[in-house]
Amino acid sequence: MSLKRLLGTLLVVCLITWPLLLPSLALAEPAAQGSCAGNVLLNAGFEDGFSDRGAGQVTVANGWNPWYQDGPGQQEGYNRRPEYKPEDANLHTRRRIHSGNFAQKLFTTFGTHNAGLFQQVQVSVGSQLTFSAWVQAWSSQDPNPDKVVAPGNYHITVGIDPNGGTDGTSSNVVWVEPRMEYNTWLHPEVQATAKAGTITVFIRGYNEFRDNFNDSYWDDACLTVVKPTPRTTNTPKATPTRTLTPTPEASPTPTLTRTPMPGGICISVFEDANENGRRDEGEKLVAGAVVAILDSNRMELEKHTTDGLSEPTCLSDLAAGTYYLKRLNPVGYVSTVPDDWGVAVVTGANTSVELGCKFRPVPSATPTASPPPLPTATPTPRPVLRELGHSVYQVSGILLAAFALFILLGLRYLRKLT
Repeated sequence: MSLKRLLGTLLVVCLITWPLLLPSLALAEPAAQGSCAGNVLLNAGFEDGFSDRGAGQVTVANGWNPWYQDGPGQQEGYNRRPEYKPEDANLHTRRRIHSGNFAQKLFTTFGTHNAGLFQQVQVSVGSQLTFSAWVQAWSSQDPNPDKVVAPGNYHITVGIDPNGGTDGTSSNVVWVEPRMEYNTWLHPEVQATAKAGTITVFIRGYNEFRDNFNDSYWDDACLTVVKPTPRTTNTPKATPTRTLTPTPEASPTPTLTRTPMPGGICISVFEDANENGRRDEGEKLVAGAVVAILDSNRMELEKHTTDGLSEPTCLSDLAAGTYYLKRLNPVGYVSTVPDDWGVAVVTGANTSVELGCKFRPVPSATPTASPPPLPTATPTPRPVLRELGHSVYQVSGILLAAFALFILLGLRYLRKLT
């Protein structure tokens, strides 16, 4: 075969097979977690460790909190608390992991659940929020992970509560339209406008039927925050004063260019008497709490111990970006909101962070009082006549014995004489 004919044949083969290669290119490795620019979430890629939350079956990624619908119908297997587990690439391969080595798994066996995770973030009111996550679902009666047999209609979605609530069943949560696909990576995304200084993001999975396997695997969450654009006020132009003498035209005044002011974070810790996560009127500040501020690389910038009087304390001159807070309560206080926070700082504004806690001292053991000693029984005095008779009886008995002895000795003496 000549070289010219060979090249022509190769060209024809390429033109025929090129469309067949496009689907393979579309299934390339998913984007890594670092592709989310401006992400303000803690542990967004689920790589920063897991911890138990009150039960061995609830192991949740650090920085996140579990939520679930508790009933009705639990005895029949409906609306149960799911199990939360880390999906570890070293143990379970990378099949259910979008990037890195870990993902968050939640599931029930022969039961249904309506559950997920949430995380609260401090933002400026009016900020535009965009939240997304990668998720893969599997629902089947067959244990083969490659098969989906009689699935339980497993739905996945993500949501934002612009008011900062932590109830995943609240009507305040803005959800994206649920999707129901299996063994493939989905990327749901939702948008909302912040109505409070604290907002909450949610991930959610729920199923309708009690299949053998009802699992969802979450990875690479992302929350971006765009601050509200400040309104500009038009300054009215001054009305020129008429004069007889023509006024020479004034040279135009050069326009001053404003240098954007840096942003800041203002922190206070308060006693959350109502345990609702926000500071209500009359709730006092707490002294002795330690709050550390970290930059986007988790390097500590400043550590502040509250005095309960001068707060909020502000760290200014911060460039716009993502910062993190870690709080340690004084002895006897427990947190009513998470101790770890992601905070979005915008140019020219301070972001306020109010961290609630409540005083719950550990009760000290109450010493048990020793029972009083039992009173000593006092002998009952005998009547005088009875005592006297008893004494006489004893004396008379002695005298009678002595008299009998005397008689016996006398009789022996008389016998000897006769």
